[in-house]
Amino acid sequence: LTPQIMQQATAHHLRQIYLRTLDMTDCYALEDEGLQVIATHCSQLQFLYLRRCVRIGDAGLQYIAYYCSGLKELSISDCKKVTDFGVCELAKIGTNLRYLSVAKCDKISDVGIIQLCKHCTKLRYLNLRGCEAVSDDSMDVLARHCSKIKSLDIGKCDVTDEGLCVLAQNCPQLKKLSLKSCDAITDAGVKFVAKSCRQLQQFNIQDCHLTVDAYRTIKKYCKKCFIEHTNPGFY
Repeated sequence: LTPQIMQQATAHHLRQIYLRTLDMTDCYALEDEGLQVIATHCSQLQFLYLRRCVRIGDAGLQYIAYYCSGLKELSISDCKKVTDFGVCELAKIGTNLRYLSVAKCDKISDVGIIQLCKHCTKLRYLNLRGCEAVSDDSMDVLARHCSKIKSLDIGKCDVTDEGLCVLAQNCPQLKKLSLKSCDAITDAGVKFVAKSCRQLQQFNIQDCHLTVDAYRTIKKYCKKCFIEHTNPGFY
């Protein structure tokens, strides 16, 4: 942030709006400049939802991370201009951040997610659905630094059984997990999850290449789990 912007922020400090929650979902006209105004005037924000605000990018997230350091929940799903740089800026929020959705932000890769997981170690919810450049490397760091995560969506990510097993070994408190359309996942990875994460309440295995044996293993070890699937033979 430039010195000029910091001076402007100081001048605006006396005109704070003490909002805790702001939902700007589907505000298609919102741009980074508007997000700067929100961040500087609403620095006490804890819950911010920017789903499908398609014009915002990394600069807007830089303002949010700088001014709204107490943010607990943030959704920027479908904000396709956001890149790893923006996610690395969000990582500066640190342990206050508990909930983050970057679903369908397809410019985000392991670079951003690894940085995020190293600093936001109290994450409880993370949605990476559709981030196809996120791989086992991110799962390894997530498992080691965010072991108390409870809800994770890695649908369509480039995750294999190896990443899944590391995750299951280190994150036994997982209650919701989505592997929808993860082509590289096999029975072995899913069985390991079922045996390690017995608190699972919701497990999405839609469009995965699995056999009925994997389904039965989930049913056996995760008795209260609702299984979402697309295989008519899984009954």
